Amino acid sequence: MEALGRNQATAAQIQRLEDAAENPLTGKEWPQGHDQLLQDRRQLLAYGRYQEILDTYHKSQVMILSSETGSGKSTQVPQLLVYDEYGSELRVACTQPRRLAATELASRVAGEMGVVLGEEVGYQLRDYNMIDKKKPTKTRLAYMTEGVLLHQLSLDKDLTEYACVVVDEAHERTLDLELLLALLKKVVSRRKDFKLVIMSATLDTTLFQKYFDNCPLVHIAGRNFNVKTLYLREPGPDFALLAAAQVMDIHRSEPPGHILVFLPGEKEVERVCKLVREETNGIDVFPLYPALFAHKQRLALTPSGPNRKCIVSTNVAETSLAIKDVVYVVDSGLSRQMRFNPRLRMNMLEVRPISQASAIQRMGLAGQTRDGVCYRLYTKEAYDQMAPSTEPAIRCSSVDSAILKLVAAGHRKVMDFDWLDAPHPESIVRAVQDLGDWEFLDGDAKLTPSGHNAADCPLDPIWYRAIETGAKFGCSLDMLDIAVLCSSQTSIFLRPPGYHQVADFLRTQFAHPLSDHLTHLNAFNAYLKARGALQERFSNPQSVLEEWCMEHALNMQALEEVCTAREIARRFLKDKIAPTRASVTDMTSIRNTLAVAFCTHTAIHHSADVYRTVHEDTPALLSSVSSLVGRNHEWIVYTTLQQEGGKRELQIATSINAEWLVDLPFFQEAIMSKTGTGSLRQPQVKRSLDDAKAGMEARNERQ
Repeated sequence: MEALGRNQATAAQIQRLEDAAENPLTGKEWPQGHDQLLQDRRQLLAYGRYQEILDTYHKSQVMILSSETGSGKSTQVPQLLVYDEYGSELRVACTQPRRLAATELASRVAGEMGVVLGEEVGYQLRDYNMIDKKKPTKTRLAYMTEGVLLHQLSLDKDLTEYACVVVDEAHERTLDLELLLALLKKVVSRRKDFKLVIMSATLDTTLFQKYFDNCPLVHIAGRNFNVKTLYLREPGPDFALLAAAQVMDIHRSEPPGHILVFLPGEKEVERVCKLVREETNGIDVFPLYPALFAHKQRLALTPSGPNRKCIVSTNVAETSLAIKDVVYVVDSGLSRQMRFNPRLRMNMLEVRPISQASAIQRMGLAGQTRDGVCYRLYTKEAYDQMAPSTEPAIRCSSVDSAILKLVAAGHRKVMDFDWLDAPHPESIVRAVQDLGDWEFLDGDAKLTPSGHNAADCPLDPIWYRAIETGAKFGCSLDMLDIAVLCSSQTSIFLRPPGYHQVADFLRTQFAHPLSDHLTHLNAFNAYLKARGALQERFSNPQSVLEEWCMEHALNMQALEEVCTAREIARRFLKDKIAPTRASVTDMTSIRNTLAVAFCTHTAIHHSADVYRTVHEDTPALLSSVSSLVGRNHEWIVYTTLQQEGGKRELQIATSINAEWLVDLPFFQEAIMSKTGTGSLRQPQVKRSLDDAKAGMEARNERQ
């Protein structure tokens, strides 16, 4: 390996190292099975283009690589660069939009390179690192989520530990990716020894090339195997029933081969799994979606036995996951997509058609190991009407965190920043307003000391504000727990399909009549108490704890992830915020903290369980699982306002007192929303605040 000069390797040299008796990375004999793995790798299209990729990589600081699914780019290109960058003594990073892809790819590549996962090849997640802690420099290739690399950029703006970053699945255009590419462009301009490879499954890479000064493109054409695509002649009324029927027909009529089904959400996935299991024998059916327990996700991805396997998945299976022996893909053509309305501060979750790029990505999964078939549960006309590529997340998401990170990095002119695709101006304005209301930006849009900390915090900015505010009210540690609980991508409460009523009943044992936030905290504390007690009684309490969680309708995996996230956040907050806890007999300080911190997320009672947000005046219901339902509290704060299927809900709400709001700048008459004639749009808000203020003054006079 020492003979390989940096950025001077040839494909022939690398092949000789791979054919040698000893692994050049470890100095030991190759593990058993290496020859077969190497033979399989050399059949991949990406491997066959090694020399062209190297030639382009050597000549340019930035390059684009495009290919359809199944070419092997996600596994082979990072391996190639490990050899070519070995002389730099620096690391290669490969980013993925999803945690599951990062961990699975790292495991697979470690096997192909004949090394132990966590040593020469590893992965990094927000809450877990599979990297050699004793010898971190030993790791030459690290797969990671885009958010992890963003965090590393906040600590080291020049990424001095890395020779190269490979940005994989760039066509997905996630929010983290947009900010990451913009900051990596700055790294490229500052470090002439730094290289960037952007990999995409879409053929249209013009936007990426223009953004990086017309950098070169290597396109890997074709597929290893052919995929036949079939469309419906006319659209069907129920895509879930169509998907289940198609799976049953394949199982009855088609040769052996596993089936992969794409559906928009968990409910549809579980429904199709249930239908297929009830109506078909001799087939193993596995769901796959992000909220699923990790061991159940692995069941879907690993060999299961002699029966045909059917994996029913959300779009999580689109990204860089090698599901062996998939021959048939059944594509609903739909996904659940979130859109943010900055005017109403509202997330809108909708089932919408996927893009043509996603449809091609899904189709390619049928032809990775042999010729396959893709059954599209929509017409050819519907495909032609799909958008060519996925809309960038930065155009349909809240950009509070992205704007704060930009300002912290020294880019104050956010409207003029060099984005790949700029956010909507209204989204930027809303973000700047919120960051000002949260006291992270001053009147001149400069970062405050709190803003500096919030930009680096692993939690969303509003949750850093909540923890910081909690310190003033003596409950910062309680707010930390609530912050990580509400930030979890997966709910800690289980609501299995068909068992909603049972799960909701079990949830009531943790319910707090004034606060869903405290309901979450009660459940978390009960889990910690049970875990501690079981660890004292049993040498291996895992299975007993899982049983306890099932009996209480709690998601153990989500709770463990919350524990890990809490520890990461706690380390960050050390020496920044004083650790304090509220009295167990009085949780008023926590509710007061939420009122101040979430001042931009308040609503006033309208009728029954309907509230209207301040100052947007948007009507919305309390969530059906809220412990506040039917209690008619005058004022609440909420974590998110979400619309799905025409129904607007205020999720995770807490009742608050108007007295806690009267002195906050956000509630002064000068900034209250007004009609065209100048009258207040929400006069009931001012009346309530005036009454609260009068009550406070009367009490002060009596004292």
